[in-house]
Amino acid sequence: MRVCTSLLFLSTLVTCGTAQAEDAKPDGKWRGSGGAALSISSGNTRSSSINLTADAARVTSDDKLTLFSQLLGSRSESNGITTTSANQWAASTRYDHNISSHVFGFGGLNLNHDQIKLLALRSVVSGGLGYHLIKTDDHQFDIFGGASYKSDKYSGSGIFINNELKTSLNSSELLLGEESTHKLSEITTFSQRLVINSSVNNNGNRATFNASLLVALNKTLSLSLTLQDRYDGFVSAPLKKNDILFFTGINVKFGG
Repeated sequence: MRVCTSLLFLSTLVTCGTAQAEDAKPDGKWRGSGGAALSISSGNTRSSSINLTADAARVTSDDKLTLFSQLLGSRSESNGITTTSANQWAASTRYDHNISSHVFGFGGLNLNHDQIKLLALRSVVSGGLGYHLIKTDDHQFDIFGGASYKSDKYSGSGIFINNELKTSLNSSELLLGEESTHKLSEITTFSQRLVINSSVNNNGNRATFNASLLVALNKTLSLSLTLQDRYDGFVSAPLKKNDILFFTGINVKFGG
């Protein structure tokens, strides 16, 4: 008889640059959230998975600095064979500076690792301009665009890109995105973000979409539902180009 136990302590996935509406106070104080999700099963098949996240933001009337990190790991063991189904981490930061009441400039750095995709390290530097289409206490909607430069390092013998085995790849990209936060009620907040990176060198395009719904339980805890879809045109078969992640749990806020 298979015995399965699951412990879901804290889970949240917030994209860098998308601040929660109720937390985006321009007072210069650091605010953020963090959490961990753990799942363990045993029996004919033993498996475990863990997701750790943390994000923070400092907002003033002139600028905003955001930080984000995530660690996701999953493996299973059956008949003495251990299989890793996920081993990835991400860290990013972005700085926004208001040029006027509606226009802002931004610069960012993203670092990623994904064992399954043989991605030892991806470094992406980006910058550009954005525009606040809507900016009120309850709703904010931004569009932004610019350029990014991506540098990939692959593990092992490398991966096939355009029928050529490569251990590294550098690419210039055009960046286009939008993001919004909405305070739906006194206790409910919804945020979403879409970013598309189009390769100038025709090496493949990338896109990420994130959506998160938070329902406040008190001043510190919120129930969170988060969906993330990552598209990577660099990935070759048998791996799929889309990774879809769904998290639910309790979001813990800190600071301010």
